Amino acid sequence: MTVTEQLPPDLAAGGGPLRTLLRLRPEVVVTAQGDDLELSHPWGRQRVHALGADTVDRLAELTRTEVDLDELPAGGRLLHLLRRFPYLVTTTLADPLGVPLATAVPIARSAGLPGLGRSGLGRSADTAVLSRFAYLRRLPEEHAGACVLESPTAPFRLTLHRPAAGAFVAAVTASRSVDEAALLAGLAPAAGRSLAGLLAGAGFLDDTAQGEPPLWDFHDLLFHARSRPGRHDYPSGGVFAHPEVAQLPAIPGTGPREEGAGIDLPVPDWDEVLARDPALSEVLEGRRSVRTYAERPVTLDQLGELLYRVARVRRVIPGDPADPHGYDIVDRPYPAGGATGELEVYLSVVRCEGLVPGVYRYDAAAHRLRPRPFSGPGDETAFRELMTAAWRATGCSVDPQVLLTVTSRFGRLSWKYSQIAYALTLKHVGVVYQTLYLVATAMGLAPCGLGSGDTDAAARALGLDWTAESSVGEFLIGSRPSDVPRTAHGFADMVTEARG
Repeated sequence: MTVTEQLPPDLAAGGGPLRTLLRLRPEVVVTAQGDDLELSHPWGRQRVHALGADTVDRLAELTRTEVDLDELPAGGRLLHLLRRFPYLVTTTLADPLGVPLATAVPIARSAGLPGLGRSGLGRSADTAVLSRFAYLRRLPEEHAGACVLESPTAPFRLTLHRPAAGAFVAAVTASRSVDEAALLAGLAPAAGRSLAGLLAGAGFLDDTAQGEPPLWDFHDLLFHARSRPGRHDYPSGGVFAHPEVAQLPAIPGTGPREEGAGIDLPVPDWDEVLARDPALSEVLEGRRSVRTYAERPVTLDQLGELLYRVARVRRVIPGDPADPHGYDIVDRPYPAGGATGELEVYLSVVRCEGLVPGVYRYDAAAHRLRPRPFSGPGDETAFRELMTAAWRATGCSVDPQVLLTVTSRFGRLSWKYSQIAYALTLKHVGVVYQTLYLVATAMGLAPCGLGSGDTDAAARALGLDWTAESSVGEFLIGSRPSDVPRTAHGFADMVTEARG
């Protein structure tokens, strides 16, 4: 059976215009107080005065059912109120019986009523093409049969209730007339024009008049919009969105391919470190990426001190077992949101005095290196790929001595922090980079943070499931040449030049 054959006559070729149904978002709570009311919603609350009992009753009814736009008086108080708070109003295109085709749900306070006019959404432009930032995905199983259209540039989420609506969206991935797109989707021309109007009003079509953000890639703009509040209505922050899943342990256990008791690293002496460390300002001003190495490689003792000062676990504070949101706090030398301690450090060693070349995991609680011998030729090949990628990242200027790969056990964050977990782990990586730079500079080593790495090669070389624990940062450490100063003895700036 074709899509057209499944559609009622009003949606299939030859059908008439669709109904436009309005209602309040399901989260909106209307509290009536005589002729006044209070609207509580995801973005706050507003009080509205002197509406009249009839308008208060009708608005409260919109939390339970839809109203047809054509049944609202043009100058009435209710329509005026919906225009005043458009970010609380959902707009549905439906057939004469009220069966929905598509629903626009506002997800940002900047949303307006999408192309709202009399007699439906009005006539759209003759041609339409989908925004390059729009994407279609299915809803969870409890909403089987529906999918949503979203875009970081659109202040709406569009639910497509019928396959024909999805077919229309697919048809306008290339610029074509609205009537042709409707024909390809099996919709009546009038239904296609209504749907195109909804897409345009909700911000899902490429508006050549305003243009689309030219300097953004799709994934970057989506990541930015979804990992900060303001451009979506999804729960965000410490909302503990996965109560059915146990939190990952604060300290990871022995991993795959790890053999033996490991290599215990020496613990640096506090007084000795203080006696030889330069002042913080000297280190800050002297910090730079060093892409040349001394002939003698970095030593195991130096690596041990660096890891201890940067990445060790100082203590674990147990969570309250009676609290469903309780979890073990991990205290490390660098700050981290929620103190979840999700970052781990792996070493890929080519040249290090006192350490056999290969892959190691830093056991941050025991201050120990755990060797991860290769399980086959593929792992060794991946190891060489990592080293080659690091070499290229330095402009092919230096053969790596030790590559530190920072990984994230994502579940430690996403268990608590919905929507912002990945953005948060990247912030933590930046903090680790700076801490590595400062400590390595103070120790007289050659630090160099890398801008990217090979996720797949790292997973194979380190023996990880990249969806559970994956590389999120790469950092080279080597021995510092004697002709590269490690500190500065004065501030460098361009203040005089900038002030003119």
